[in-house]
Amino acid sequence: MISIIDYDGGNFKSVINILKRLKIKFLLTNKKNEILKSDRIILPGVSNFNYCIKKLKSLDLDKILYEAVIIKKKSILGICSGMQVLGSYSEEGDTAGLNFVNGVVKKIESDKYFRVPHMGWNKVNTNNNDLFKEIQNMTRFYFCHSYHFSPKKKDLNINTTKYKTDICAAFNYKNIFGVQFHPEKSYLEGSKLINNFNEIR
Repeated sequence: MISIIDYDGGNFKSVINILKRLKIKFLLTNKKNEILKSDRIILPGVSNFNYCIKKLKSLDLDKILYEAVIIKKKSILGICSGMQVLGSYSEEGDTAGLNFVNGVVKKIESDKYFRVPHMGWNKVNTNNNDLFKEIQNMTRFYFCHSYHFSPKKKDLNINTTKYKTDICAAFNYKNIFGVQFHPEKSYLEGSKLINNFNEIR
């Protein structure tokens, strides 16, 4: 059973649709007992960093997720802003994150050729991450973001995409996974990634 975190900061409807298509059992919830009973967690996100953190804290989800992910070691997948809030700090709103992974969120470097927000399909290096099992290297995924995660942990497995510079498209640290792109909007390969997350033990 996957718990999709319900906190008014995420695009949970698209995540629900892909889980239904894959016939994966899920529950949309922000209740502590339901989250702690689940096998794994998806934290969606489409809002800005500051808003997401405030909503999580208003529901005590920062504490609930800490118990579930850090203490009980449940696997979590953060999507877009849901990935970024797993980090330590963001320049967007000058706000501290959940600090599950050591890293900061920075504004994407832009110019007349590389505009912000970064929106569209980009190739992703898929090496060294169980999320990308049987997904071909340099597969395209759908992005929509103005900020990117910059890791400080040296033992973090990083997958990159090229947008003016190499930026973090996905990471994995122990039971913690994050993707900057939207697998729920990335068709067949996105479905494969969600299914891979469901099968990680």
